[in-house]
Amino acid sequence: MISDEYTYELIDNEDDARICAQLIADEFVAVNSMVILDRLNSQSMFDEDTWPTMLEMFHERLSFLARHRQSGEIVAAISACDLYLAQKRHPYDPSSAPSTIPYFDLLEDLDNMFIHHDFQQELKPNMVLQIVVGATRVEHSGKGIATRLRTILCEYARDKREFQYALAQTTNEATRHIYVDKMGGIPLTTIDPKTWIWKKKGDQVCPYKDHTGIPIPNILIKL
Repeated sequence: MISDEYTYELIDNEDDARICAQLIADEFVAVNSMVILDRLNSQSMFDEDTWPTMLEMFHERLSFLARHRQSGEIVAAISACDLYLAQKRHPYDPSSAPSTIPYFDLLEDLDNMFIHHDFQQELKPNMVLQIVVGATRVEHSGKGIATRLRTILCEYARDKREFQYALAQTTNEATRHIYVDKMGGIPLTTIDPKTWIWKKKGDQVCPYKDHTGIPIPNILIKL
């Protein structure tokens, strides 16, 4: 899995997994409108989201990184898991206490809509690859790394693990372009963060009314 300037590797050790989780946290707090509205810094994003998530999914061996060949630096990462296993670990419960970060509950609502409305099939193991989150160091953006990383991930999931579909959700127009226009993904249910109601919160707040990004779709990709 070698390009001219970068290598693409399965994340297969905890040291690389930690570096990737920190990279994702660093980039997300700089560009993600909802994370900015939640006033998260890189360390809190790492502690509360990217590292626990990466650690939980690490043993599934479905996440990838991009490494700069000359320096050896990890410059991009994407984490993924089996949606069936994720739902077994964290079944949707609308009566449960809200997350500390509303964004997590919004994505949980999207997952639930996909499983019970969009997919229209019984969810089974090794069927739907959930692409959880990806990021590229800003100084390495614009070089096709994000597209290549996602393509390699999906090809691996299909050819080596026999997944049939991938599910992606994105707040970024450029990433949406990759999934829909380059990878043939189909947008399904969409949530607009500006009007999304935090249903698990007793006072029914709208935490992202000042969101400036795009609506977030469930995007289904046939592998």
